Amino acid sequence: MIRSLLGAAALAAIFAATPRETAAVPPAPPSSACLARFSVVGLPRHRGDDIALKQTLACHDGYALSFNGETRNPDWVIERLTPAALTGKASRKDNFGPDPLVPGSPAKKDYTDPANPRDRGHQAPAADFKFSQPQTNDSFYMSNMSPQVGAGFNRAQWRFLEEDIRAAVLCGGHDDVIVMTGPIYGSSATWIGPGPFKILSPAAYFKVLYDVRAGRAVGFRLDNKAYTKTPSDHFIVPISQLEVETGLDFLGALSRRDQNVLERSKGTFWGHGQGCANEVRD
Repeated sequence: MIRSLLGAAALAAIFAATPRETAAVPPAPPSSACLARFSVVGLPRHRGDDIALKQTLACHDGYALSFNGETRNPDWVIERLTPAALTGKASRKDNFGPDPLVPGSPAKKDYTDPANPRDRGHQAPAADFKFSQPQTNDSFYMSNMSPQVGAGFNRAQWRFLEEDIRAAVLCGGHDDVIVMTGPIYGSSATWIGPGPFKILSPAAYFKVLYDVRAGRAVGFRLDNKAYTKTPSDHFIVPISQLEVETGLDFLGALSRRDQNVLERSKGTFWGHGQGCANEVRD
């Protein structure tokens, strides 16, 4: 738990600097209305109460997430993509900052670590919210970030997958897609950050896509490392494998039969045309 990571002295200093009478009031739980857009597939569910107790569930207008207070990563982020959501003139402002809905959300400076440089890697990418400047801005909350290798991954292979997903929605006829994204911690022991509140750099990342209209799903797994450019379908894995590696249960709102069918097979990526290649870039 957090005590084991910070140590008694660090915890005592925090409590001394934050008198009980002035402590911040925890944010209210997300409303059912905010989460309703994901009800067709259900939110990813943690297996085990010990893990669930470390989580803060937050819901923004564009996405929802479960933030892990021990690793200081989002264990999952969920969003719903449509052509309308991906079309517009909103632009990146790179206004990284703490999430007001997540106590203990990292700050931008927490990623400053020359010994272990990592990018602030979006889990729900900014370019998924082109129709709305406020929602694009919200994607820069630090609760939506995870430490990713920069060159060759966050700025390359991971970005290529994000672009392929947007192209499938804009150009490929998959016009209602739920995307779940998050870290696979694996055996990683790399913690980054300048102070006592460090952030675990995951071993890998996943994406699970669900086409609402077609009832199809596909999962991806990428190691957190630099790649030479590789087709996205190279990274397809069974969703059941991702469940084992993450301890998450996906597609929980579907029938058990449908879950078994969708999760056990490796699946295929849906493909897309090239007509909107310039519109899907971050």
